Amino acid sequence: MPFVFNISDQEFRDSILKTPYAIIPIGSLEQHGEHLPVSTDSLIAEHIAGLVAEHIPSFVFPIIPYGVSYEHRPMFNMSIRNSTLSHLICDICMSLAENGIKKIILLNGHHGNVGVLQYIAQEVNGKIPKNVNIFSINYWHLMENEFDHAGNSETSLVLAIDPRLVRMNKAKPNSRTLSKSKAAYSAITNLPGSFPKMTGNGVWGDPRNASVDNGKKMINEIVNNLIQTILELKDL
Repeated sequence: MPFVFNISDQEFRDSILKTPYAIIPIGSLEQHGEHLPVSTDSLIAEHIAGLVAEHIPSFVFPIIPYGVSYEHRPMFNMSIRNSTLSHLICDICMSLAENGIKKIILLNGHHGNVGVLQYIAQEVNGKIPKNVNIFSINYWHLMENEFDHAGNSETSLVLAIDPRLVRMNKAKPNSRTLSKSKAAYSAITNLPGSFPKMTGNGVWGDPRNASVDNGKKMINEIVNNLIQTILELKDL
């Protein structure tokens, strides 16, 4: 199994020379409409990490389930501050470097974490050996489907991972007309409480036509593109 919590110290030491990558999935705990679990971002990131490790020798570390989700107030969000998330991940990366890991993949499943994760490599610069590289990758950049929140894409992904977690009878589209600007979507994570105001019900998109087949296609696309991306980074 690729998950590091299933192996012993000796197994880790024996494997490290032939397992160059550590993948840390990072998600969130926040509302995803009435039909998806609050762990949606974490579920997707962890699932993708496990599939990638089946093709590229990698240690998959336990999911970091807490993210920066203040934009969902007053709807459910279990949020930590940017500084808290940054300190946590920096400490983890420094510890991995001490244990001999040379390449660390931060696999992000939540849009609100982007601002923190893109600067982790800078934050630990000078605190880890120069031959240790840290890469932050947002899984949705590896798929053609339009990124949403509890819409067709995310709902299809969770259906493909575990359909028992999806309540399709409660799936509804956003109850307010959305801005067509992608810049508007990016900006909302800077404003606490903005998401319910913009969407009406916490959903960005329309999940009603989501399907297992669509989710499987998206997962295959994401995994294949992520494998290619990691291989392209191997010589850095």
